[in-house]
Amino acid sequence: MSRSLEIAIGAAALAVAGGAFWYYFRESYYTYVPLCYQYRPGTMTGYFSKVLAKHAKRRRRHRPIRVYMDGCFDMMHYGHANALRQAASLGDELVVGLIPDREILRCKGPPLLDENERLELVESVKWVDEVLTGVPYDLTPEFLEELFTKHRIDYVIHGDDPCILPDGTDAYAYAKKSGRFRLIKRTEGVSTTDIVGRMLMCSRNNSRFVNPETRDLTKMFSMGTDALEAFSSDEDSGEEATSTSLGGDATVSITPGKLSAISTQKADQISNATVPYPSSSEGVTPRKAAGVGVESRPVTVSRFMPTSRRIVQFSSGKVAPPGSKIVYIDGAFDLFHVGHVEILKAARQEGDFLLVGVHTDEDVTNRRGAHLPIMELHERALSVLACRYTDEVIIGAPSVITEDLLTTFNINLVVRGTMHEITDRKTASEDERYHIPCQRNILKYLTSPSSTTSAELIQRIVKNRQQFESRQEKKKKSEKEYYETAKEYVAEI
Repeated sequence: MSRSLEIAIGAAALAVAGGAFWYYFRESYYTYVPLCYQYRPGTMTGYFSKVLAKHAKRRRRHRPIRVYMDGCFDMMHYGHANALRQAASLGDELVVGLIPDREILRCKGPPLLDENERLELVESVKWVDEVLTGVPYDLTPEFLEELFTKHRIDYVIHGDDPCILPDGTDAYAYAKKSGRFRLIKRTEGVSTTDIVGRMLMCSRNNSRFVNPETRDLTKMFSMGTDALEAFSSDEDSGEEATSTSLGGDATVSITPGKLSAISTQKADQISNATVPYPSSSEGVTPRKAAGVGVESRPVTVSRFMPTSRRIVQFSSGKVAPPGSKIVYIDGAFDLFHVGHVEILKAARQEGDFLLVGVHTDEDVTNRRGAHLPIMELHERALSVLACRYTDEVIIGAPSVITEDLLTTFNINLVVRGTMHEITDRKTASEDERYHIPCQRNILKYLTSPSSTTSAELIQRIVKNRQQFESRQEKKKKSEKEYYETAKEYVAEI
């Protein structure tokens, strides 16, 4: 018998003997070894995973991962909040850099809100841990080194939309080169440019809510103060006048005769000069205004597409503990601003759980006029949900507080701020809206810490129309290019 054949037979016999041994050993193991001591698949890997996770937790407790995200955060909206939410999920502590007014004016144009207003709004976002003020717009290597060393920043975060400096270079080039940059998905459907555009052009499609008698007045509002002054200077017809609110202290006295005259003499000119009610989801192509000789501005409408996932992401998931004092406050919360933040903070201090009711678009339009709200229902609800003082939100809450509402949510106290939008619309009065809570003696008026209103923000835009339109033109080109050519799919965190 050859040597090779002997080796082959020996190897086969060894394999058979090994298999038989393993079979009897395994059967004896399962028969005689107690179940609690038997090996289970994943036991060793699970053990090491627990050890490593415990080590990582202990390590990150002593040296947390700090991420940095900067921005102007002008007209704080749910897009900003979602960017901060994503950034916070990439680390243990989120540090936000707030660009000062002087830097915004140098690089982008005039901001709508001042530094103090923007700071309060950023600090109110529930995902923010720390705010750095006075940071430069240009992320120079020197400033980034300061972030990495002095402030112990591990990663710099930014959205997938390009951020180009005035000299044409990438603002985050050094962070990317250093391997300290992380990308997040830009939130679709909103930007400060878009919101300012809605206020400038009254482009939000309110046509299904608009009273025909005030449609022309709304078009004049979209033209700015010049149109309103021209309208107010017309001769009265001698008929009884009514006062119509344009937000804040801006009101115009109109008569049926004057409105009719405006409709016949100016409405066509104004209709051609602006297109406040676009019928499609795309921008309206500029065209010459008949009798005016100037080109109208293109209208931008919201690309917001609400999803149930977005609501879940913003929700805190809190449930009022048994026996807790539930406080309720309601309103439009349009163009979420410092006045909203401060009244929500004051309301939260009145109890253990703050429930916020956000009114429907129809209710807001009926109370404040055809040109409002600027932000639609779900946009407003997300802004309120992002606030650290809010525990839960009722989306589309009734404007009149009923017994059923109070009972369903076990509301113990209803609060109302002393500062609100000025209006004289013939709708449910304050007494009617809060009759039930007042009757049950659970209504409390809180002195509003801030006098800021949504109407005041709109007036800032109207009064400085030319400056903001110039800023819009600079930003519009880059946003259009992004949506048409550079936009790619990025998975959201």
